[in-house]
Amino acid sequence: MKNLKLTGFALLIICFASCNTDDEIIHGEVEFIAEYSATVTVGGIIGIIERTFEIGEVYKATDDGGKTITIRIAEHSDLNEDCPNSWCYQEFLDVPREYLRFVK
Repeated sequence: MKNLKLTGFALLIICFASCNTDDEIIHGEVEFIAEYSATVTVGGIIGIIERTFEIGEVYKATDDGGKTITIRIAEHSDLNEDCPNSWCYQEFLDVPREYLRFVK
């Protein structure tokens, strides 16, 4: 009976340890509220470009509560399957949160 209680207590502790509410991740759409420029990998012959994101552009995003929000700048395709190679392109970009706001 004592072993059963210890096992139950250990499982309870493991459950509490795995349930952390601080790790809330928010998915949604964000809009640029200020111009933002970044170097983006486009692949192929061009390689990389300097890309300016204009005010009002909307992207799918993931916010994990850090200093940046990750936006999806390109959809995944077969070209990006076996990276790295010369045709790979950048799918995500981390943008400082002061340039973005979530769209309702």
